[in-house]
Amino acid sequence: MISKNRTLGKLLTTSNADIYTVPSRYTGYIFSILVSNEAATATTISLDWYDSASGTFYAIMKAVSVNANSILQISDEPLVLQAGDKIRGLAGSNSAITVSIKVQEEFATVV
Repeated sequence: MISKNRTLGKLLTTSNADIYTVPSRYTGYIFSILVSNEAATATTISLDWYDSASGTFYAIMKAVSVNANSILQISDEPLVLQAGDKIRGLAGSNSAITVSIKVQEEFATVV
């Protein structure tokens, strides 16, 4: 099985934006999501994941307040995503929230 580790980041705006999409023929294991508020005031963040098989978005967090100049880390058990699934997010104010995702991608070999 071929796998690779990646860390991805995205500066969020007030519009939903894709942060990570699992590539074709891969399974993605999200081990950590780090949310950083770089602003001098508290702001909110919403994150969800898209299940491409069902065409449904599921909330990870909705309008959670992140204190000024602070971080919030989500890392319990890995979130397992299939090819085409994605993580997206939006912030309560522009250019204040950065999201970093640590993911391991495993290539699905044909047997």
